Amino acid sequence: MKKSLVILSITLVALLAISAFTVAGPISKIPYFPATHSHNDYLQPRPLFDALDSGMASIEADVFYIEIPFNDDKGTKRVMRNLYVAHTWASIEGTSPEWTTCGTLQARYLDPLRELYNDRGMIYPDAPLLLHVDFKTDVEKTWRLLQNILHDYPAGLFTRFDQANHKILPGAVTVYTSHEPDPEVLAEYPVLWSTVDGRFGDIYDPKVWESPDYLQKAWRIVIVSSNLRSYNDETKFWDFLVPKDEIVKEYSDRYPILSEDFWKVLRANEWELANKLVRANKIKVSDYLVGQMREVERLGEKYGNLMRFWAPPDAPYFWEIQAPLDHVVILTNQPKELANWLTGHGYRTVK
Repeated sequence: MKKSLVILSITLVALLAISAFTVAGPISKIPYFPATHSHNDYLQPRPLFDALDSGMASIEADVFYIEIPFNDDKGTKRVMRNLYVAHTWASIEGTSPEWTTCGTLQARYLDPLRELYNDRGMIYPDAPLLLHVDFKTDVEKTWRLLQNILHDYPAGLFTRFDQANHKILPGAVTVYTSHEPDPEVLAEYPVLWSTVDGRFGDIYDPKVWESPDYLQKAWRIVIVSSNLRSYNDETKFWDFLVPKDEIVKEYSDRYPILSEDFWKVLRANEWELANKLVRANKIKVSDYLVGQMREVERLGEKYGNLMRFWAPPDAPYFWEIQAPLDHVVILTNQPKELANWLTGHGYRTVK
């Protein structure tokens, strides 16, 4: 089944208009899987490019606002400001034993996207690439700097949002941030160079969709996101194919606190134990969780949004539930594996 990307429909018209540009390679061979998200993309062997080669519709980069003081050639004290892509402060400082920063947002993501856009006249033929910039530092400082940075790129590359007229000016890449500053700060910018991730609380509660926070931003919302466990009952996620006590007895040596906090251990380390139990045919995804995903699909269709959960299982048994749903985003740390799985199961890319 082909997924349909429902956000920013007018962007499709604009991108089709620029499709006459010279493209590096046949357009039909550019992979694209709607409603997919490369989570913590900067941890991939090739940030950005692994995701693009895999046709991921959305790509995530965590950023830190950094100020580096220096003296200019006349001895005047100045400050260089930039956004660095990393997972933690330890990554920025170079003290992390696991990760180091992969560089600035410009160097790793924005500049390569500009080069690709200049070569092709697009990123994807039939839809914008969604670039999720997740703020890890002060929202106002980080957001203002991001606006300044995006403003300097060529027209047509980034989607813009005319606040006065509630008009979307389509681009090849739509940037959506984890947070935005207060309305007073937003009002200083007649045109925004990014929109915001929709994080409005309990998405299953009808009052959320009637709230001023949602209604004021609905015209430019790209994705509505939520933690999978925040408003779903994780104790109902699984059907047990063997007794729960049997699982505790068998796995307690490897997971010592399993008997004390079964559900916490089940989801720890990106659902490590749950994934093992599914593969061993000891548990399976419940009708409750399948039903919750279908309800999210209904909400996404009703309100014209993509819907994204963070911290879900990242494994084929969960992809199988989400793949048929047009509005529910598959979040993955394995873009190549996901793309291969979608292809192998008949989920075609957009031509």
